[in-house]
Amino acid sequence: LEVAFRKSTCFIRDLKGNDLLSGSCGTDLYSITLQDTNSPNPICLVAKATSSQAWLWHHRLSHLNFNTINLLSKNDIVVGLPKVKFVKDHLCSSCELGKAKRKSFHTKLTPSSKRQLQLLHMDYVVPCG
Repeated sequence: LEVAFRKSTCFIRDLKGNDLLSGSCGTDLYSITLQDTNSPNPICLVAKATSSQAWLWHHRLSHLNFNTINLLSKNDIVVGLPKVKFVKDHLCSSCELGKAKRKSFHTKLTPSSKRQLQLLHMDYVVPCG
């Protein structure tokens, strides 16, 4: 299938170029009336985000996991987020780094301070008011 957008209309065509559905644009949203189909056969419409579109929204939403992005899309919570199924097709390197554990610090064999009161640990509190 092919989806073509014009200034105020959109078309869904089959592989032969025949128009299956057409829609109109109103308030920055294209809508299709399914009762006006040109096909005598029932039509099933499925939308899936492209890999680049899925990852674009993953980055835009601060590396949110794909299950939550799909929930936001399904419930129409985010303005501009398309109502499609987002699929995680590879690992995000930034998310991997963020979830990685750091190595613990090595314990010192010799203490930093050589004499008493050379190293102090304290909590400093500023008076309120």
